[in-house]
Amino acid sequence: MAITSSLSVTPSPAELRFSVCSIVTNTQEFEEMKISFEQCGFEKGCEYIIADNTKGNQFDAYTAINRFIREAKGEYIIIVHQDVRCIDRADSLSQILNDLSAKDPKWAVCGNAGAAGYHRDVRYIVNAGKTITHENLPMRVFSLDENLLIIRRSANIVVSSNLSGFHMYAADLCLLADHLGYNCYVIPFMAEHLSLGNLKDLALHKKNFLDQYGYKMRSRFIQTPSTKFVLCKSPRSNRLSNGPFFFLVKWIEGIKLFFGRTNHKKHYRKTVTEGKRS
Repeated sequence: MAITSSLSVTPSPAELRFSVCSIVTNTQEFEEMKISFEQCGFEKGCEYIIADNTKGNQFDAYTAINRFIREAKGEYIIIVHQDVRCIDRADSLSQILNDLSAKDPKWAVCGNAGAAGYHRDVRYIVNAGKTITHENLPMRVFSLDENLLIIRRSANIVVSSNLSGFHMYAADLCLLADHLGYNCYVIPFMAEHLSLGNLKDLALHKKNFLDQYGYKMRSRFIQTPSTKFVLCKSPRSNRLSNGPFFFLVKWIEGIKLFFGRTNHKKHYRKTVTEGKRS
């Protein structure tokens, strides 16, 4: 007989405090990054996980991050570039994250640089030799820089399965967090990023990213077993389309169904019989 188990009122605690995860193409550079974190106290209660690309790109960023999230044992998953050097200490980060959780229990991702909109960038970082800081952090943002990302494991977020490569994954994380009802922040945790990033092939990845999100955020008609409605791109459009103009929406959907390439009722014939299936 199969065993029945019951959910606990509170989730089980994580085995570790931090999981420090990195895609590695240069072993020496990674070791220097790891030493910098260890010197800042990221030893006890920490693990280090790598996606080994030293012999070629066996992992792209999206595949690696989903594996990191799935396999990490830490309460917080730090996704960090191999050319980042830690400056602030682990106990400082713990306090920042505790305070952030008290301020906003619905945060999912944070980092040391990001933006809250057009010309509203926020940073707390040493980047290519320049120290850039903003006051009054943490600040809620809608995108984060990819040099250092801290993911709250209990948020259970992932990156998209239909995107690939080494760009735009932080934007993807932030957008998916937003769709799931979570928030993202820039926090005052200092690290040094030794480069300005690799922008090679960014334009190509950006085009695919925009295409995929254009499809994800499309308007669509939804029918459940008990109701019908249309999803649009704004609350106002949703109210109008599902209110006084819903008859027009159904009329348009009926035309689309009639002229569709596959006749639904003929291709998926419905059978209704009395009684239960034995």
